[in-house]
Amino acid sequence: MAAIDASSSTSKQHHTALMLALGGALLFSTKPILIKWLYSQGVDVLPMMWLRMLLSLPFYLIMGALAWRKLDQPVSMKLVLQAAMVGLLGYYLASLLDLMGLQYVSAQLERLLLYAYPTLVVILGALLFGHVFRITMLIPMLLTYAGLALMFGQDLNFLNVDSHRDLTRGTMLVLGSAVAFALYLLYSKPYIGKLGSVLFTAVAMTSATVATAVHFGLHAESHTSLFALPEYSLEIWLGMVGLAVFATVLPSFLVSEAIKHLGAATTSLTGTLGPVATTVLAIIFLNEPFSLPGAVGMAMVIGGVWILSRMRSS
Repeated sequence: MAAIDASSSTSKQHHTALMLALGGALLFSTKPILIKWLYSQGVDVLPMMWLRMLLSLPFYLIMGALAWRKLDQPVSMKLVLQAAMVGLLGYYLASLLDLMGLQYVSAQLERLLLYAYPTLVVILGALLFGHVFRITMLIPMLLTYAGLALMFGQDLNFLNVDSHRDLTRGTMLVLGSAVAFALYLLYSKPYIGKLGSVLFTAVAMTSATVATAVHFGLHAESHTSLFALPEYSLEIWLGMVGLAVFATVLPSFLVSEAIKHLGAATTSLTGTLGPVATTVLAIIFLNEPFSLPGAVGMAMVIGGVWILSRMRSS
């Protein structure tokens, strides 16, 4: 009887963790939709990035403080500073390049470009860390990039861009964001092991917020205070809060909790929902077009990343 109860409890925990992972993927998929909408309302890149970081920071500081108190042994400031530098890759540079790129590409293409980051982790891991690279990995990688080429073609055919150069610029910026995020994942592993995922994320987010504040301060007009709230409409402010809380903070904690119970490999598979959800939302709320080549391209990217993830986990 006890064995049955234990099995039932384990199954329930697995189901709950799966729901958390799916919820995190869905919420993350709203990020490009909110950003594109805020752009249409006249919000610029740096103010959006600064306010997103500023609104998100208190949540991470609270969670970081709680995680710090639970540490079994003290950590050195050197380790914290090194973790902060790594955090600049994932939460400052990757975010900045992504926001800049979204000015020129569709939400659908942006989501798939970022979704393809595991291919970059494999390439950079082999080049920089000597990770194992099997020749069979080329097949899903080629499938992934062929799918991205189809999505790029969809943007060329349908999007209202000033020139092909703008679309290419946006694509390269988002790819740069994916590279920065892949490097962040590769370099973060030892620090997550020593600090724990919650504390490391809090440190990384804090360093990125400081970097964003400096960047925003350097480019802001001389009469603009760093903490002066812009005169946005209530609608825009609600969009900002949604971007910071529901498309950034909440899904990051949901996914972190899911990884704790399901493992990174299983959790990553639920991320396949993200590009599909972004596509549906982009069609409904942004009136973005969708074509058969786009559908094929999306399927190829999702399939390629899924196959590659299975190869890496095995």
